[in-house]
Amino acid sequence: MFEQNIADAERLVLLSETLKNERKRQMRRERREAISNVVRASKRDSKLLDIAENDQVLIVFKPNSRCLAKDFEEGELRLLLRQAVVAIAAAVESYVAEKAKGFVPDACKAKAVPRRLLDISLTIEDLLDIEQRYQRRTWGLYALIWHYIDQVASANPASIGKVFSVVGKSGLWKKVDGRRGVKPGESERQLDSLAKRRDRVAHTGDRRGGGKAAIDADEVSVYLANARAIVKALEEVLI
Repeated sequence: MFEQNIADAERLVLLSETLKNERKRQMRRERREAISNVVRASKRDSKLLDIAENDQVLIVFKPNSRCLAKDFEEGELRLLLRQAVVAIAAAVESYVAEKAKGFVPDACKAKAVPRRLLDISLTIEDLLDIEQRYQRRTWGLYALIWHYIDQVASANPASIGKVFSVVGKSGLWKKVDGRRGVKPGESERQLDSLAKRRDRVAHTGDRRGGGKAAIDADEVSVYLANARAIVKALEEVLI
């Protein structure tokens, strides 16, 4: 799940860079005619052709196209970067949830059941549902705990700590920082930055003041690198 979501984010960053129109001038007549011949445009339609171009791609917009070169300017493609931030946060969140769920059976069977696991509330409705739907009550309890984990999991470092403490995995951030070789608190700071940016994109459209907040591929690439490094470290210390 993590690799699928993080791959989506990487693809969005790649598209934002690959599709960016860097052309500043109008097409020369000779080039317009050459492109017109390639796309088999009539003489009348050739005057309506438009292109977006950089050192990697050339995109031709035919007459009556719903998109034009101006739609591929850097500012217009920032929406892909904002969605990449959402995908990175989702990748971390899904990893945390799935990883924590795997520890639920052992946590429930431990001699000292984690305090936060014992603090999960159950209703009479929950208990009746377990009786009606599950032949083995244990699996019904697991399902309720998994549901709780799904609700709490996020890219926010405080939430991540809470989720793993449910299954008896506490004090992770010091280990993660040590595994990564970064200063104490750095991994939490990096995830907090990602989570806050994700929330701003999701809830306000990334607005700041009277307009959109600035964002570029370099910034999102840092989020990507940090997320990969933190998940790798979590995988190594969660034993």
